[in-house]
Amino acid sequence: MDDAPTEYVAAQLRAIVGVEVVISRIEAKVKLSQNRSAADMDGVVAGLVARGEDVAAAVVRAARDRAHGQV
Repeated sequence: MDDAPTEYVAAQLRAIVGVEVVISRIEAKVKLSQNRSAADMDGVVAGLVARGEDVAAAVVRAARDRAHGQV
């Protein structure tokens, strides 16, 4: 932009518009590998435990049990 004419740069700067977005609602889905085998889900649990994410591991364990009829 160093080689652009001053008038061009000024016109472009005047055309910049700021927008503020207010978030009023968030919709989300939780995907816990329910379509995977119990062995795959066990691998996810092991990875989460190795990273110290015990709460997430417990959630995936519960999803595994529901998905594979162990509840």
